[in-house]
Amino acid sequence: MKWSIRARLTGWYSGVVVLVLLTGMFVIDFRQERVMLQRLDDELERLMFTLQGVMRTEFGEGLSLEASADEASIEVLAPDRTLILTRPDGQLLARWGTATDISWRPSLVANVLDTATINGVDMRVLSERVQYREHAYVAVVMAPLAELAAATADLRRTLGIGILVALAVAAFGGWLVGRQTLRPLETMAAQATAITESTAGQRLQTPNAHDELGRLGTAFNGLLDRLVQALRAQRQFMADASHELRTPVSVVRTTAQVTLARDARSSEDYREMMAIVGEQADRLSHLVNTMFLLSRAEANGLPLAPEPLYLDDIVSESARALQVLARERDVTVTADGKTEVRFTGDNRLLRQMVTNLIDNAVRHAARSGVVHATVEHTASAITIQVVDDGPGVPADAHERIFQRFARLTQDYSGAGLGLPIARWIAEAHGGSLVLESTGADGSTFTVTLPRAADLPPDDELPNESAD
Repeated sequence: MKWSIRARLTGWYSGVVVLVLLTGMFVIDFRQERVMLQRLDDELERLMFTLQGVMRTEFGEGLSLEASADEASIEVLAPDRTLILTRPDGQLLARWGTATDISWRPSLVANVLDTATINGVDMRVLSERVQYREHAYVAVVMAPLAELAAATADLRRTLGIGILVALAVAAFGGWLVGRQTLRPLETMAAQATAITESTAGQRLQTPNAHDELGRLGTAFNGLLDRLVQALRAQRQFMADASHELRTPVSVVRTTAQVTLARDARSSEDYREMMAIVGEQADRLSHLVNTMFLLSRAEANGLPLAPEPLYLDDIVSESARALQVLARERDVTVTADGKTEVRFTGDNRLLRQMVTNLIDNAVRHAARSGVVHATVEHTASAITIQVVDDGPGVPADAHERIFQRFARLTQDYSGAGLGLPIARWIAEAHGGSLVLESTGADGSTFTVTLPRAADLPPDDELPNESAD
């Protein structure tokens, strides 16, 4: 059976209270028993002092040991106490007070303060050997421990009843405290249950934002904010993806309908139609692959495959590969900077990052313009800069260009996924991608990657520049 939090709080609270009371009871019982026994010992010592004082007085009046003992038995009165006088050899001189076994004799060896059982009754016994002038005797005073035991038992009964009453009060108090403490949690649970997809904007109301439940409510509200943001991003992604996929699909469908509208066409017509379909299919394939890569990246489902490499080789080879696209716009692509810049990362993804940056620069560069890529490094970081001479990025779009499907102009032919993927690749390698500067004379994108201090020697790295 699983107990509720309220039941567990009540149980723990009651248990702690009972444990504290039991500890206090044992301490009180132990201490009280010692205090009462000490009081009884003090009483016996006072009675012993009185008895010896009377004996000295009688000796001073010239009475013998036997006569003094008889006088003492008359003068010293102690209800519920037993007094005994004997010779040093144990011969009884006098005995009065509570009846005891007459065969019992005190210890004749030394002074004794101890507990003895006489006729089945526990007694506290104080005996002393006394030598006064020429008189020697043994004096004994004793008291039954039944009174002390009765007082101890009564104390224990009282403490036991008190513990039972305290347990009941603690259980009720624990239940009440648990109820009052958990009431905001129940309210928050009801509020959370009422939140649905259509009411995702609602948030939990916390009575005190600074206590534990308030911090829980704040954290839950933060989680709701992140979930709503992720849901909106997912919906926006689906809407943007649908928009991007609609154009090539419409072109393919229209081309097929136009081709089939006539019973016969020339081979040149069919070739032209298939070229259009193939072009749109390539666009669809590229778009789907890019969306799939970005989705896996955001879901952490794309693990890196790090290996030692040279970043300057990746930049120069990516620049050469994009020369064909650049020639269509009469753009010149150059690459320079440091050589043999070592790094450990995913070769395929880093190539895609650099390719996306240079491709973006070529698409936005001026006609007959220049795109320049450089690689530099310091003791702690490696930087890759891609510079174009285009019109620049508007001030309100400096961060928007890193969002999916973002486009600055309607005539832009890309899908708007290159920069988001490039930024993710940089961040996946522990770095960053920023728009460092932009203006009417062009834009500069900068990738910063951490430079590892424990890179392997040069002879252990593949020298791609030699290929």
